[in-house]
Amino acid sequence: PIKRLRPSLDPAMASSLAPGLARKVKKVLETRVDSPEIVACLKGLSEVYDENTPAARRGLRNSIERRGLDINREFLEASGHAQQALSAVDAQLEGLLLCCARIASALDGSRERTGTLLRETAKLDDELEAVEGRKRMVATFLVDYQLTDPEIAALKGEDVTDVFFAALARVQEIHANCRQLLRTHHQRAGLELMDVMATYQETAHERLCRWVQGECRSLAEEDGPDVPQLLARAMVALRARPVLYRYCVEEVSRTRHNALFRRFITALTRGGPGGMPRPIEVHAPDPQRYVGDMLGWLHQAVAGEKELVGALLGEPVEGGPLALPAPPQRLKGAEDGEDSAEAGALVVTGEGVQDGGEAGEEDDELADPSQVLDRILDGVCRPFKVRVEQVLAASPGVLAAFKLANLLSFYRNTLAGIVGSDAALVSAVAECGAAARGSFDDQLSQRGERLRRSPPPPTDTLAPPPFVAEGVQRVIELLEAQAGLVDADGASAGDTEMVLSAVVGPVIEACECGAVMIGEMLEAHAAAVASSGTEVAPPPPAHTKRWASRAYLINCLHAIQQPLRQFPAAVPLVETIAGRISQLADEVVRDETGWMLSNTGVAEVRELVALYQGHHAQQRSGVGGGSAMAADPALSLSVVGRALDKLVDAVSATSEPVPPFDEVQVPRVRAALRSAYTSAIIEAYTLVYMVVLDPANGYRNPKASIRHGPNALSAILGGM
Repeated sequence: PIKRLRPSLDPAMASSLAPGLARKVKKVLETRVDSPEIVACLKGLSEVYDENTPAARRGLRNSIERRGLDINREFLEASGHAQQALSAVDAQLEGLLLCCARIASALDGSRERTGTLLRETAKLDDELEAVEGRKRMVATFLVDYQLTDPEIAALKGEDVTDVFFAALARVQEIHANCRQLLRTHHQRAGLELMDVMATYQETAHERLCRWVQGECRSLAEEDGPDVPQLLARAMVALRARPVLYRYCVEEVSRTRHNALFRRFITALTRGGPGGMPRPIEVHAPDPQRYVGDMLGWLHQAVAGEKELVGALLGEPVEGGPLALPAPPQRLKGAEDGEDSAEAGALVVTGEGVQDGGEAGEEDDELADPSQVLDRILDGVCRPFKVRVEQVLAASPGVLAAFKLANLLSFYRNTLAGIVGSDAALVSAVAECGAAARGSFDDQLSQRGERLRRSPPPPTDTLAPPPFVAEGVQRVIELLEAQAGLVDADGASAGDTEMVLSAVVGPVIEACECGAVMIGEMLEAHAAAVASSGTEVAPPPPAHTKRWASRAYLINCLHAIQQPLRQFPAAVPLVETIAGRISQLADEVVRDETGWMLSNTGVAEVRELVALYQGHHAQQRSGVGGGSAMAADPALSLSVVGRALDKLVDAVSATSEPVPPFDEVQVPRVRAALRSAYTSAIIEAYTLVYMVVLDPANGYRNPKASIRHGPNALSAILGGM
């Protein structure tokens, strides 16, 4: 390593050196040996400067030059190799340039040769795109305005399947599309396509009509068949052709009419398969069972036929592909001259294109399902009416006729809710019900007339005669039958009241006639005794009572009223009878008390007292009317006292102060009669007694002339 030089110079030495050398030495000494460049040079020098000897120092320059020369030689050798590589690269680049020039020349030639081809290719591409567009347009046109081969085969084939209906729907869709096409300038094409589609549609509808008629004939062989889905869709499709549709509807009504008639006759005479269920006519001896079974069978058959007719002729089935055709529409003027002139004289209809001048009126309205059902059910009306008339001709009895009338009325309302009130079957059932009600009314009228003409005589004990119990039992049976057979809508309060009055009215009239007979028999007995002068057979003791006629009526009315209390429908009648019983009881009490008071003179006194009290109330003066009352000879104290004492003596003279009214067999009414009689007697006695005791009436010392007060009379009569 080279040792670092000391930057110091002796001045004496510096002055002895030559000026040039001195500058160099000074420059060397002033050089910074710690700079990066000096450090790097010294490091490179240390690699070639091995020993620091005087000889090495003297040959340092040569060493450095040799070192530089060696480095230059190495650089020349290395650059020679690089020069050779660059020469090779340059040769390759020259070759590439030649190739590129040849390629460019070839491309220029090719471009000149293919220019025409490219122009032709672009032209062909444009033409191909236009052809593809036309192809798509044609495909769309075929989809919207043409049938496929399978669809045409389905329309012309023998079988009617879902494919057939899909093809028929496709025809109608194309027909509708053609109508839209007619509104454009393609009217001629639209008319031609509509004519083709109308031909397909006409052929398909005719085939469909024949198929439907065949299927309807097969339905006639089954009882309550389920309507096939295809048949229902076929009927919907035929609505577009009213004439064909009407043919099919007539076939349905005819076949079902005959089938229902045969089924009804079979159910009446032969019954079900193997005899089960049994024939309905087996129960002919029982009118209600017989007619009820026929009505039940008809009700079930009506429900089945209505379901079948509704499935065939009702609203379009779910998923049906067809809709009713639109009404005919005359085309508006078109844009093109010639086509417009033609279109102006044409009418588009659901069956194709017709001349507007020759287009006739629309076909008749479609068949009404309710009318079709009515024609089907008409087949069983006559057999049913004949059998009901036979039952009524046999005089089934009052109760049986009433039950039949109610049963027929109930089924009339039920069937009217299913098929309508104007249906022939409903009218037939209503006529039978009216006939049954007429038979019932006639029998009641005859029974009532017999009772009115020949009322049974009253019994010896005044008990209700047997015809009363019979009439009540008949009413109970009728009410029970009505409650069991007729719902709330089947009868009204007026009907019930009419039935009750028709049954109970003659019975009550017969009882009233019997009550009149009691008085007539007593008069006849008295006349016989007076004419013969001898004793004849006396009348029954109960008949000799003054209240015998009214007691007989009370007993009969109570016998009618009591059993009817349990029926709500008979409440008005029960209340009417109760009012009549109360009226009769009041009459009995009034007559008996009047008889007793008249015989004792109290009645006359009470009437005069009432007159004086009324006169006093009208005058309203300070002078009391009592002085006038005491001064009246007819109301003197002695007269009044005798009348009151006579009443007490008459009551106490018998073992029974109060009439027992034993002829009245109703304990409650009998007790009410006794109580009312006692109250009336005591009230009359108390009224007169209190008038006498009133000082305003002018009576002096009245108690001395009247032996008994009202309490004594009350004690005698039973403490009332």
